[in-house]
Amino acid sequence: MSSPRSLLSLAAALIAGSLLVACPAVYPEIKTPVRVVRAGQALDPPPPNDVRWIAFKGARIPALTRDGRRWGNDLATGLPDAYAKLTINGVEALRTSIEKGTLTPSWAKSPRGNFRIQGQDKLRVEIWDTRVFNDHPIGIKDLGSMGAYDQRGLEEIQEECDSGATFTMSNEPAHGFVGYGLFYELRTYEAYVTRVYEESPASRLGIRPGDQIVSVDGQPVRGMAEGEVQSRFNAPAMQGLELSLRHEDGSTVTVTLKEGAVYPLFREIGAFE
Repeated sequence: MSSPRSLLSLAAALIAGSLLVACPAVYPEIKTPVRVVRAGQALDPPPPNDVRWIAFKGARIPALTRDGRRWGNDLATGLPDAYAKLTINGVEALRTSIEKGTLTPSWAKSPRGNFRIQGQDKLRVEIWDTRVFNDHPIGIKDLGSMGAYDQRGLEEIQEECDSGATFTMSNEPAHGFVGYGLFYELRTYEAYVTRVYEESPASRLGIRPGDQIVSVDGQPVRGMAEGEVQSRFNAPAMQGLELSLRHEDGSTVTVTLKEGAVYPLFREIGAFE
């Protein structure tokens, strides 16, 4: 008959074994190198027409509401605690921080970045006053599509809301950096692509998340020393890296990946200057 101690040891071993089976190995994601754009440097390819860099640059709010009331929280001084948000096709895409007690918020440290905006997309700007229970609208402006602004070459939009409040918003060509635009993970003997920026050299070559990196510059990944894959991605490669990839459907392809323009979208990277 087994002793209580041996039964406890057996139970502990079984639990530990089940945890090992239930919890797959977690590998760190590695980002390929990026380089900032030098002053005057032209990116290749240039920014796509349907990706714009959007940032709220400030607003001017009337001292009183249309019906003569003061702004502000119910227990505040009367000045609004203002924030702005941009919606695209009715979905919130960008929201500033709250700037307290001012009629001229600048939102200088608020999120901004690259957004894909198609020709038929409808944009709307809303300015709100933060309140204790329910936020109060300060002003709304339906911008419609960006075509009219782009045709006039406007990289800064200044508009007046229905309440008389005005705002300024950047509408610049996409901002970018130089790199490959992909992330990968190194498993025990293999390497896999985990993420690819939509507007990047990797994406333009058809590299996809889930692709297995079979070889780099003709050298099989399985036979490389520890850290060699990362070293090859990190080293400058004027002629590019030759990658052999196996897609998730089993098909294989060999491509030459060269550094080029990367225009990360807000939903991929968050705030981007």
